[in-house]
Amino acid sequence: MLPSNDQSLQMLIASRKPIFLCPLLLAIGALLLGTNTGTAEDTSKPNLLFILVDDFGARDLGCYGSDLYQTPNMDRLAKEGMKFTQAYAAHPRCVPSRYAIFSGRIPGRDGVPGFEDRKVSKHTLKLPTITWGEVLKDAGYSTGYIGKWHLGKAGGEPDKQGFDDSRIANQAGAPPSYFYPFDEARKPGGKEHFPKVEGTPDEYLTDRLTEESLDFIEQNKDKPFALVLAHYAVHTPLEAPEQTVDQYSKRIKEMGREVAEGRKDKDIKTVGNGSFKTVQNNPTYAAMVDHVDQGIGKILNKLETLGILENTIIVLTSDHGGLSTRSKDNGRPLATSNSPFRNGKGWLYEGGVRVPLIVRWPGRVKPGTESTYPVLGTDHYPTFLNMLGAAVPAEAKIDGINYLPALKGESTERETLFFHSPLGRPTQTGDHPASAIIDGDWKLIELHQSGKFELYNLKSDPSEQKNLAETEDDQLQKMIEKLKQLKQDLGTKQKS
Repeated sequence: MLPSNDQSLQMLIASRKPIFLCPLLLAIGALLLGTNTGTAEDTSKPNLLFILVDDFGARDLGCYGSDLYQTPNMDRLAKEGMKFTQAYAAHPRCVPSRYAIFSGRIPGRDGVPGFEDRKVSKHTLKLPTITWGEVLKDAGYSTGYIGKWHLGKAGGEPDKQGFDDSRIANQAGAPPSYFYPFDEARKPGGKEHFPKVEGTPDEYLTDRLTEESLDFIEQNKDKPFALVLAHYAVHTPLEAPEQTVDQYSKRIKEMGREVAEGRKDKDIKTVGNGSFKTVQNNPTYAAMVDHVDQGIGKILNKLETLGILENTIIVLTSDHGGLSTRSKDNGRPLATSNSPFRNGKGWLYEGGVRVPLIVRWPGRVKPGTESTYPVLGTDHYPTFLNMLGAAVPAEAKIDGINYLPALKGESTERETLFFHSPLGRPTQTGDHPASAIIDGDWKLIELHQSGKFELYNLKSDPSEQKNLAETEDDQLQKMIEKLKQLKQDLGTKQKS
C-alpha cells in the first residue's frame, strides 16, 4: 500500500541532506504532492498489464498469420507496439513455463518444477521464491492476479507471492467447464480442483475474467498498478458460446474448409508416435480465441476512458505453443495448427515452444515495429522491473535477460537458449524426453531415450523438416558441446 502524501514528503526529506527552500518552492511542492487535500497520487510511474493466454499458439493471431481467427484487438496492440517473431516459452508445458515467467529461472535448473518435484513439494513455486510481483509490491505498486495460477496448492496462491488482489486463481490448470458453475464439468472427466466462484447461469469464464480485470483497473485507476490477466483459455475443455461458434462455422465453410471438431479431422496427420493438425478449422477453438480478443478490446476501452491507456504498458504472450499434437492412439480433440512450425504443446520443436509476444509501451516503443530478438519466458522478470524502475533483488538469482534494448530497437545478440523436458508424455501429446538449445540460427535437439541428435537451421528451415545432423558434423559437434556444458552448469537431471 502506498504511504500517504505526508509520509511521502517526510520520507523524501529524511532521505536527503538539509536544504533551504524558498516559500514559493515549498508552496509549489505542497501543491504537487497534494498535502493540502490528501488526494493526489503518484501518476509518474507507468502501469503494467500482463496478459498471459494459455496454450496459445504462435500462429493463433491475425497479425501472426492466421486467416481464420479474428483478433482485431491483439492486432491493434501489434500496430501500436512491437511484435516479436522469435519469442519462446521456457518449457512447452504450462507449469514449468509459468514457473519460469514468475521466478525468472530456467525450469531445468530447478528440476523442472511441476514434474519431477510434484510429489515432494506442496507448492511448485515455493513460497521463499521472490516473484516480480513481490518486488513491484515493495516498490509501491498495487498488484493483482486474475485467472490461471497453477503454481501452488492451498496456501500458495498469488496473494502469497506478491499479488495482493487474487481472483479465481488456485492450483487448477483448467476449469472443468467454461460455463457457470465453472467447477462442474459439463462432460464426464473433469477432475480439476477449481475454486468455487459465485456467478450467473451460463456465464462464460473468459468474459468473467475480463470483467474482473475491468473492476481491478477501476479500483486502482488513481495509483500505479501491475495486473496479470492469466486466461484459462484457450486450454481445454474446448467450449465457447454457441452464437460465436456458429459464426466461425459459417466462416470456415465460406473459406472452403471442413468444419472440424478436433477428434477425427481429415487434416490430422500421423508421423511416428504423434498425430498433428495441419489446418486451423475448429470453430469452437476459434470462438475461444475470439472471446479473449473481445475482452482485450473492452480493457483497452476502459483504460482509454479512464485516461490511463497511454501510461499503461501492455504485454501479451502465451505459456507455450498451441495444442496441435497428440499420441497416435489418443482420441483427445486437437485445437489448432501451428503450421508452418512443427508439432505443438509438449514438444521442443518450434510449434511447442515458440509463442506470440507483443509489447505496447506508448512513447517508448515505436508503433508497428517487429523484432527478431529471441526472448525467453524467463526474460519478462528483469524486463518488467526495468520498465517500472525497480531493481532485481540479488537474492532472486534469476536467469532472465532484460530485453529492453530490443524494445528500443537496438541490435544485440542473445545468449544460447536452453530447453529441458526430461519427462515426456508419449501417451498424451506424443512427445518424449528431450533437451534443446538455440544458438543464433542453429537449433539442436537431443532425444534422451535414443541418444540421437537432430540439427536444424531455423533461418532456412523454420519448419524443422531437414535434419542436418549427418551433413553438418562440425556444427553438430559444436552444438553438442554447448548443450553438454549448459546441462552441467545448470545441474539438470534426466533419466539415463
